Amino acid sequence: MIRRRSGLAGLALLLSAASALGAQETRCERGDVEVRSLTFSGNRAFNDATLTAGIVTTPSTWARRVLRVIGTRHCLDQREFPLDVLRLTFWYRNHGFTDATVDTVVTRVGVNRVAVRFDITEGSPVVVDTVRFEGLDAVPERARIISGLPARVGGRFDRYANRATKDTITRRLRDGGYPDAEAFLGYDLRTTARSATVVFSVLPGPRRRIGRIDLTRTGRDGRAPEVTEAAVRRLAGLQPGDLYRERDLERAKRTLYQSEAFAQVEVQPAPVGADSLFTVGIDVTETSLRSARLGGGWGTLDCFRTTGEFTEANLFKTATRLELRGRVSKIGMGDPLGGAERLCSRTATEDPYGRFLNYYASATLSQPSLLRASFVPTLSLYSERRSEFKAFLRTAPIGASLGLTRLMPLRSLNLGYSVELGRTEAQPALFCAVFSVCEEADRAALQQLKRVAVLSAATSYERTDNAADPALGLAARGDVRYASRFTGSDQAVQFARITADGTIYRPLGPDIVLAMRVRVGGVLGPTLALDKNASFVPAQERLFAGGPSTVRGFQQSELGPAVYIPERYDTISVATGLPLSGTIAVGQQVWFRSDNASRQRAVPTGGNAMVVGNVELRIASPFLADLLKWTAFVDVGRVWNRGAGTDRLKFTTLAATPGFGVRIRTPIGYLRADVAYNPYERPAGAAYFDAPLTEGGDLYCVSPGNTLTVTKQVDPANASRTILTQATGPCPGTFRPPRGASFFSRLRPSIAIGQAF
Repeated sequence: MIRRRSGLAGLALLLSAASALGAQETRCERGDVEVRSLTFSGNRAFNDATLTAGIVTTPSTWARRVLRVIGTRHCLDQREFPLDVLRLTFWYRNHGFTDATVDTVVTRVGVNRVAVRFDITEGSPVVVDTVRFEGLDAVPERARIISGLPARVGGRFDRYANRATKDTITRRLRDGGYPDAEAFLGYDLRTTARSATVVFSVLPGPRRRIGRIDLTRTGRDGRAPEVTEAAVRRLAGLQPGDLYRERDLERAKRTLYQSEAFAQVEVQPAPVGADSLFTVGIDVTETSLRSARLGGGWGTLDCFRTTGEFTEANLFKTATRLELRGRVSKIGMGDPLGGAERLCSRTATEDPYGRFLNYYASATLSQPSLLRASFVPTLSLYSERRSEFKAFLRTAPIGASLGLTRLMPLRSLNLGYSVELGRTEAQPALFCAVFSVCEEADRAALQQLKRVAVLSAATSYERTDNAADPALGLAARGDVRYASRFTGSDQAVQFARITADGTIYRPLGPDIVLAMRVRVGGVLGPTLALDKNASFVPAQERLFAGGPSTVRGFQQSELGPAVYIPERYDTISVATGLPLSGTIAVGQQVWFRSDNASRQRAVPTGGNAMVVGNVELRIASPFLADLLKWTAFVDVGRVWNRGAGTDRLKFTTLAATPGFGVRIRTPIGYLRADVAYNPYERPAGAAYFDAPLTEGGDLYCVSPGNTLTVTKQVDPANASRTILTQATGPCPGTFRPPRGASFFSRLRPSIAIGQAF
């Protein structure tokens, strides 16, 4: 029996880590031998990607291997190649495979080209049969400290797991009032029997509490500090008599930084004496406590737009943060800042809500110390007007929201409650098709100011190697919004909206990344029943898809239900069934019907159920690799309305649009240009003619084949004029806009900033 200490693991780790830093320094020079392929055999415990990441030998890029003339060549490093054998051997032995051996096979596949294979014989691992913890008998939380540790009975004798266990024990003790805690690792390794005993010897030291808190404040650029001492102490949240916990000191430091009032923060325990009390020193240096920012731009849908922001980080000298924000868009086309329509895009001027200036103004207060930094509370007051292109206009003269945010290294949690008094104006056709409200009086009632009170919860998790352009990791988000009479909403506004999405990033090689995302959503009734719809869902809470960040083969928000507003219609005599040649006579009955070839405006209505999936290959450019990336993608999805006669969702009903794109690196992120192919006919929907206000502003169903009769009558309120009255009833969804037959007419280009997901 041999008793050892864990020094070999550190040496092996140092060797592999230091040398692996050169893993990408295998570019070829004249006379070097190119590595055309790199493979492993015999590796069952670890996959190829894990082993490749730990060695220097690297194959040429995919473009070089396939296309031969472009891409990056990687060559065999004669000095590092033998060390790769040692790196793999150390890796296996540190993970419990003490008899593992590694051999290499180098096969010539052309002139100055080789294929490299590492042949691995793993052998049987050493298994841990006993794990002992010594020195914890006097610690009250012993069971919690030793629970769920990486080193366990029945597992492999893994030096990395042993070291992680030692560090975890030390950290848990120091978070439990033992600042002097130390843990030591020892083991009995029996290679012949393939078993081991692991012993963790712990010296917890005395349990200590905070005795005194010394605070040092420094103002910006040597000036007198502005944040009061009481405010700093409140932000830190440490009190004399509290049990020593390292996580509390880290939380205090994080909270002081979260206030954004300090450029430098130090929270350190002072050297302790023989007693059980110690001193904590807090040293803060203030940053700029006030800032202002103004920006502007031009957009296809917004015309000119501007944003402004002012921040005061030390309101009332208490480190309370005040943010004033303003945003105005549709400048040049929206009253009262219109009159410059020629400077706006033609697309923007086609929006029926383009004549309204969009704005947002808010005042937000936040104070991270109120709940001892577990959650950061935020209170906002705001007023806004916001429109969705060709869909709706939302006006909220006054609104308020209370949010609680908890930020963690990988996760975030947001709880909120908002209440606003607002109204939604939508196209008459949209109200009629989506909410079955086709009468003018009923539409007017829905467009009155109503109180919407929403209780919400959102969470996110992100673990990626790069926030702006991830190549490895995953991200997930979920959001729930609930409104009912229990939250304070009007009786007519009750719904539950649930959305979730998840994304995975995986490298397929040194120059290819596979990105996959799935997004689902549903709007339910206040009882959360799947087979019932909400009685009324505000337009801004409905689900939309289509556009540069969802399904790129469709225009913005046009994946899913829509209604159409044709430019003209035919008048058909009910008596003869033929088009009417003259004007309508008083008492005569006719039908209004539009043919499918009429030019029309599409109005996306959104839905109460949504599924979107994206698969994207991101490929490093074989030239200008630091500037360009290429992508190939397939987007699938569907938005529909449950309970509206729609068939159940099947894979065959999902729309799939493939495409390709280019990414150009810029100082503000990737500039993204995509082209997607859409082979589908546009969805059929109800067709309405929205009569101009000069002609009464009425809404008429003009869907092909509809049997809603229109009668010309004398206006009861004014005998000198006549009116047209259409019979009530559902407007059939029989209008289908034509699609171009050529290949190019089915391509959908889009330009955006940042990755699609």
